[in-house]
Amino acid sequence: YSDPDVLYISLHRYDDGNFFPGSGAPEEVGSGMGVGYNINIAWTGGVDPPIGDVEYLTAFRTVVMPIANEFSPDVVLVSAGFDAVEGHLSPLGGYSVTAKCFGHLTKQLMMLAGGRVVLALEGGHDLTAICDASEACVSALLGLELEPLDSSLLQQKPNVNAVATLEKVIEIQSKHWGSVKRFAATVGCSLLEAQKGEAEEAETVTAMALLSVGAEQGNA
Repeated sequence: YSDPDVLYISLHRYDDGNFFPGSGAPEEVGSGMGVGYNINIAWTGGVDPPIGDVEYLTAFRTVVMPIANEFSPDVVLVSAGFDAVEGHLSPLGGYSVTAKCFGHLTKQLMMLAGGRVVLALEGGHDLTAICDASEACVSALLGLELEPLDSSLLQQKPNVNAVATLEKVIEIQSKHWGSVKRFAATVGCSLLEAQKGEAEEAETVTAMALLSVGAEQGNA
């Protein structure tokens, strides 16, 4: 919690501290030299609507991967708890993240640290959900072709509770990580809208760079 050499990121159900164990608030950012190296994506709002694939993918797009890339870890250690996988009753999680989504999230993490990713099974309470999610994650680690996500996910926007959670996390963590600031405006976008916006932004940057080079050559 106070070590700046360790970046800790957690995605978990929180419900304003009313869900077990009641800890892991977004404001818990570390202590001493470790301030800013503890990131809690503490989902709040219960399960109506539930948190699912779109919300987890959006969290990775706007918070997890930007900060992880900025930190640039030597190795990624994942405490793989699967309470968020669909099949768990509300007291045990109640979310609707698909097993195959966990495989795709693992694949994203493998873009870090030269692919040095270690998963340690933490838990879950539904045997089928645990098995399916574990299989998807191991398939990603082995470089196998993953079951594709539903194409409709690209057009879905994260639910309002998830957007509020992520906006709060970005507000807090932008004081420590410059990489998340640019995503504040796109938290509520669908993945397709976000990709389009990022592509347009990249084109604008490229155009500005070319103009700059052209101006320099003209002055030479």
